[in-house]
Amino acid sequence: MTLDELTQKLIDAGGAKAKELAAQYGPTVLAMAKEDLVKWLDYVFVGKYADAYALYLKALDPTGLLAEWEKESAAWHKANDANADRIELANKIALEFCKAMLSVILAVVAL
Repeated sequence: MTLDELTQKLIDAGGAKAKELAAQYGPTVLAMAKEDLVKWLDYVFVGKYADAYALYLKALDPTGLLAEWEKESAAWHKANDANADRIELANKIALEFCKAMLSVILAVVAL
């Protein structure tokens, strides 16, 4: 398939915006190896968009961009893990507070 054929198929399916997307992303997608395209589609269909984007970056620039993406992605995962730990701690504190307040409320009601 050529870039023109891909562009036409996208225009038929999605209109003018698809033409812009084909012009922007089409050359890299067409340059990807068949195995990478299969992997990319597998990632997209199961919702692993970060992995799909990493494959795209690898095809776009096999040296610098993918390394930068992996560095940024690792920082995001680290921040997400830290946020999850904070939320878990906040929930534990709230649970303990509610347990203590329940005892106080039950004691007041029983009086």
